[in-house]
Amino acid sequence: MTLKVKEFCEAEQKNQGVLIPLNNVRKRVAAITGVSEKTITRITKEVEELLTAHGHEVLRLPPYHCDLNPVEKVWSLVKRKVADKNVEQDPKEIVKLTVEAFESITAEDWTAQCTHVEHLEEEYLKNDGLMDEEMDRIIISTASDTETESDSVSSHSSDSDVPMATDHNYSIKL
Repeated sequence: MTLKVKEFCEAEQKNQGVLIPLNNVRKRVAAITGVSEKTITRITKEVEELLTAHGHEVLRLPPYHCDLNPVEKVWSLVKRKVADKNVEQDPKEIVKLTVEAFESITAEDWTAQCTHVEHLEEEYLKNDGLMDEEMDRIIISTASDTETESDSVSSHSSDSDVPMATDHNYSIKL
């Protein structure tokens, strides 16, 4: 399956764009994984039923920023729990381990993951403004038409032949 995903990504790269429109998620997943659309629908339904059967509400969150999706965080917990006990690689054992892992997810686990996502969202929002400020700060203005090279370039010699503008500090840590 990994090779199928890789081949699909390479085909999109060669095409310099998407092969299947982004709004057709099921068709894209089927093409990327090599699994039929019917199977994708069945798996999605089974997972939702499994979650609902164990008292978890299935939410539809935006597909972007997986790190801001608590469902992805809990799924990561489930996969870790399965991986820790998955020695034989027997498909029946994996299913059993997955069910056990889902059953072991508590309300506290969900709360912790949701809280973690909230902190990430706050950090992203805070850093988004900082990025704009930094970009404004590091933009280098060119000299006006009336300004000569000697007005904007340091007359000091240095180890390099490239003149440095005196009104910028290029060694400031960001």
